[in-house]
Amino acid sequence: MSFTISTHGFINILLTMAIITLLSTVVLILLLGGKRSKVRKEVLLSKLSDLWTKEKSGEIHISKLAPIWCDNKEPCEQKHDYKFRHKQIETFFQKHIDQSPWFKTAFLQKEVCAEILLLLDKEGDCPSVVNAAKDVEASWDSNTYTLLGKTTLMDHTINVATETIKLLLKADAKHVIPDSVIAALGHDLGKLPSIKGYLYSLGEHPLTAGRVLADIVSFKQLSKKKEISRAIKLHHKRPEGLLGKTLKKADQLARQKELECAVEQLASKETLTSKSTVPAVTNSTNSPWQAQSDIYGEEKVSRNKKNIPTLMDISKWFDAQDFLQNLRPYINRVTGRRFMAFSMPDGHIYFQAKAIEEVTRKQAEQNGAMDIATMAADDTTMRQVLFTVVHHLRVKHDVIARGLIKEHYFGGYFIITMESGKTLKGFYTPFHAEPFIDIDPSISTLAEMENSKPGLIKKFKSVKPHTTSVEN
Repeated sequence: MSFTISTHGFINILLTMAIITLLSTVVLILLLGGKRSKVRKEVLLSKLSDLWTKEKSGEIHISKLAPIWCDNKEPCEQKHDYKFRHKQIETFFQKHIDQSPWFKTAFLQKEVCAEILLLLDKEGDCPSVVNAAKDVEASWDSNTYTLLGKTTLMDHTINVATETIKLLLKADAKHVIPDSVIAALGHDLGKLPSIKGYLYSLGEHPLTAGRVLADIVSFKQLSKKKEISRAIKLHHKRPEGLLGKTLKKADQLARQKELECAVEQLASKETLTSKSTVPAVTNSTNSPWQAQSDIYGEEKVSRNKKNIPTLMDISKWFDAQDFLQNLRPYINRVTGRRFMAFSMPDGHIYFQAKAIEEVTRKQAEQNGAMDIATMAADDTTMRQVLFTVVHHLRVKHDVIARGLIKEHYFGGYFIITMESGKTLKGFYTPFHAEPFIDIDPSISTLAEMENSKPGLIKKFKSVKPHTTSVEN
């Protein structure tokens, strides 16, 4: 019995000594070889402490921790003396990159941005639209294409990058600004004249842009290069994640402003008449108001602000997702020669006001808003209801094609040209096609939606906004 206890005691002593030896070895290794690691910890803790003491609320947003959390090393900026010929590029670089707080430690992203801006500085005077037959932009309405072509690639790129920064600041997502600005600056590099090669000829400028970025040495070193490349690739389709969705949204906002600016410039020219060779443009006439007057039996209204429809409170009965779901069956459905909505290859779907009104009444009835559901057919208040619905879809969900109708209209006149050359005139509200593709499991692409078009609407060749020069 005593021998057994003695043996266990001896074993316990050996185990204790082994543990002590192991711990001593670990401590020795840390003391001799862990100096670099110790320095890293001191740097990170000092930065964290500095952030903590400056934050009055006692809480630190993840965006403020990201720059010191991601890298194991203290980055060192390599000084470059970037010289730009164009004032707008120099101004953007100085304000939003070189002197901005979000690029303070993002030295690699800063270098990539500068390299892209140098490419734009050299060749960015070209148009910002693509004329390749198979490109997504080639299917745009000719007026839209011509107007946006007045904006240079350089200016459009800076506009998109500026909108990107605004969106991320508003979303309190400063930590992704460096990578997102790279995506914004690089999204249309496929339009540079010097690289109009094989991919460009196929109409794939987003893919070509990725190839250009891949040739930039500093871009290859980015940890988020795959996400950036994918955002650029999908910026005309269905983007993924914050980076991709922000890029598409910024591109749309920039295009909208460029279109409005081009319209205003043309409208201000004294030589612009109904016989002018300058293309007629939407949003510069009174036709949308006249259309609403025709449909709802009102006297012709002016464009004064006092005549702009007032918004109603529809929050108790309106649901955007359900509304789009109920609109979906109207698309490309033809009964005889009658149709309520049709899609086009440019990514837009045009709905008659009657379709929107029917769905509005149905949803209002289902949710107990009987004052809307039972409104008389000739009640002019319905215009106010439809304006509110379209305004909500435009501002809250970005499903309305803002470049085709003004903010204070819920639709406008459009001219449909058929393959035979015959034209049809109608009042429509233009939507983006993507939301309807997303909610229909049987259709995954716009091409499939187009292929499903029957009879009459399959012969629609183009759709253009109806303007004064056409009416007169």
